[in-house]
Amino acid sequence: MKHLTVEHLSKQFGKKQALFDVSCQFSSGITALLGPNGAGKSTLMNIICTLLKPDSGAVYYNGQDVNQVKPEFLGNLSIQFQSQPMYRNDTAMEYLRLCGALKELPPKQVEEEGRELLERFGLADTGKKKIAAFSGGMRQRLALCSTFLGAPKVILLDEPTAGLDIYEREALKRFLCELKKDRIIIVSTHIVSDVENIADEIILLNEGQLRANGTQPELISGLEGKVWELPADAALPGSYYSDGKQLMIAGEA
Repeated sequence: MKHLTVEHLSKQFGKKQALFDVSCQFSSGITALLGPNGAGKSTLMNIICTLLKPDSGAVYYNGQDVNQVKPEFLGNLSIQFQSQPMYRNDTAMEYLRLCGALKELPPKQVEEEGRELLERFGLADTGKKKIAAFSGGMRQRLALCSTFLGAPKVILLDEPTAGLDIYEREALKRFLCELKKDRIIIVSTHIVSDVENIADEIILLNEGQLRANGTQPELISGLEGKVWELPADAALPGSYYSDGKQLMIAGEA
């Protein structure tokens, strides 16, 4: 089983502490990296893929510092960024051919996998249509196609469902479940519903710090005695009603 280990990562931008002493481990399967905007999720992803250098700490892939085995590590990794650069005058297939060349994949493999991925993500009928004419959701799906191209062993997805409708989100989740057996897949998001049914492990980040990690049952058990219910008529003004009858409140017991 492949392992990706983060040890005591810290990163500061000016006066902003983006990450503070974060340690965690990723293994084969889907790990959800959950947290609000500004929690440090993208910073952690960018350090893992070596685009950012941490102020302290290190990332290890199968026991080796990723910066010491960078070509080998990056050859096994693919990342989908929140904003993926694309040439507007390319077609979808032309863009995948470019991505395949950058990944040093054989042209025949790119053609076969590229067309399969375009079919899988509902882009097979775009033909000679230029990316400039694509909707935001179509571009996001094309970015995902490029990320999965080449069957990478480590896949980083930063807010992958942005711009996708409910059916496209479900299709992506099904695809990730098909891939997860022998791949490390890290999904960074602030939308719990995107990962609640597919994540094998969950890591909670907030204000640059790791707040909790574990399986869903483990995290839920940690809330025992900290979540309670009140009748709706006992709710305070401005409280949130979950079903019109009861109020769910989380806090210290």
